[in-house]
Amino acid sequence: MSKISFIIPIYNTSKYLDKCVESVLDQTLSDIEIILVDDGSTDGICPKMCDDYAAKDSRVRVIHKENGGLMSAWICGSKAATSDYLCYVDSDDWVDTEMAESLYALTDSSFATSEIISSNYIVEKNNERRKETQTLKPGVYFRQDLDKICEGLLGAEIRPVTMSRCMKLISKELLLNNLKYCNTAISMSEDVNITLPCLCDCQRLVIAEGSYFYHYRLVGESIVHNYNPKLLPNLELTDKTFREILADKKVDGYEAQMDREFIIMLLVILKNELRCPDKDTAARVKKLFLRPDIRKKVTSTKVDVTSKANKLLYYCIKHPNPVVVAVTKAIITAYDRKTN
Repeated sequence: MSKISFIIPIYNTSKYLDKCVESVLDQTLSDIEIILVDDGSTDGICPKMCDDYAAKDSRVRVIHKENGGLMSAWICGSKAATSDYLCYVDSDDWVDTEMAESLYALTDSSFATSEIISSNYIVEKNNERRKETQTLKPGVYFRQDLDKICEGLLGAEIRPVTMSRCMKLISKELLLNNLKYCNTAISMSEDVNITLPCLCDCQRLVIAEGSYFYHYRLVGESIVHNYNPKLLPNLELTDKTFREILADKKVDGYEAQMDREFIIMLLVILKNELRCPDKDTAARVKKLFLRPDIRKKVTSTKVDVTSKANKLLYYCIKHPNPVVVAVTKAIITAYDRKTN
């Protein structure tokens, strides 16, 4: 049995696939398995590329499946994995060659069924490259520490632990035991759907010092950079789903935590609306943020925001008048042009 199972979900990403897979094949820890999950790619290229990798290296296994979305792909790979630890890499990203060896050295066999080892990461964008560091200080956290941490996993501008399933080693048993919470209808924040319950259950969390091993590529097609009319229904679904998870895990103060999270995610909703190509932005934003249930949440829930961008967005959702919306839209548009 290999020490780590790398799981790479793939859908029409042939442009980036070589860099991604080669970065995993070149790991200094060779005792790994690599599961390529072809999620029904239609480009006529990715399926063959996957099979070619498997033909060249016995550590590579390929699963060809009908398209079911990102969550269904990594779930499929997780169930097929044979190692005690899972490591996810999205197929348009890549990792440094020492990632597996460095993170595996931080595991503890006594917690092999219930631990998470997290590195940091680097955002790679056309005109921008920045290091992102976990907010929690580097170190080892056990359940008594994690109970308190779980009271604030969500609902803050900057989360204590990045909720991505990537850039981490996750005990396979821990993850499989929490798959019951996954809702494949979720299209944004889907990683929170699994990372949240895993963090609530894990008995040992390690935040590695330094360790900027994971390279997260922001591409123009990314859901967070193009207008998506389904984001608000998705937010309402995640709000319900994550509340149920935290309630089931008996996390203290989960309702207040999720109220704050809803407001933080409304900043994303606003940014999405400001990116809509239609010309009725002010009317749409006003209608959305004056909707009685949303208005009540905005006015009754206080959140702390520190970045200039989020302060502007927060002000806009509290004061969605045409002038404020126009100014906010102009600034967001200028930023997008500068960084894309």
